[in-house]
Amino acid sequence: MSNSNDLQELRDYFSTVPFWQYIGCVIEEVEEGHAVLSLKIGQQHLNGNMTVHGGVYATLLDNAMGLASRAEAGRFQATTHMNVHFVAAVSEGTIYARGRTVHRTKRTVTTEARVEKEDGTLLAMATGTFRVFQEPVT
Repeated sequence: MSNSNDLQELRDYFSTVPFWQYIGCVIEEVEEGHAVLSLKIGQQHLNGNMTVHGGVYATLLDNAMGLASRAEAGRFQATTHMNVHFVAAVSEGTIYARGRTVHRTKRTVTTEARVEKEDGTLLAMATGTFRVFQEPVT
């Protein structure tokens, strides 16, 4: 799926997903097997300790890996497994999720991602597996 029209279509599609709009995720880069997302931290992203909620990290990691996977293996996929490691806390600024594909077969894509502060400090990391479908999943 390395055609630039396909990649633009992928960017356009994800920017209309209601959950993405709610979270405030921004696609910074997407190319075959690689994606970078950003998120400006707001009050709605914080947990009871006033740091970014683990669910926000997990969302960013899943989306970065999924977008990288879709850019390589096609739009119709679903996360089948994700393992997340929470490393550090942050409460303000902009954070970045960088996802990439690691391995691909006909039916699955294995990925990894990191969430980092602007200065590169690691906040969370994950590996994930995505099931590839030939048509939309209902």
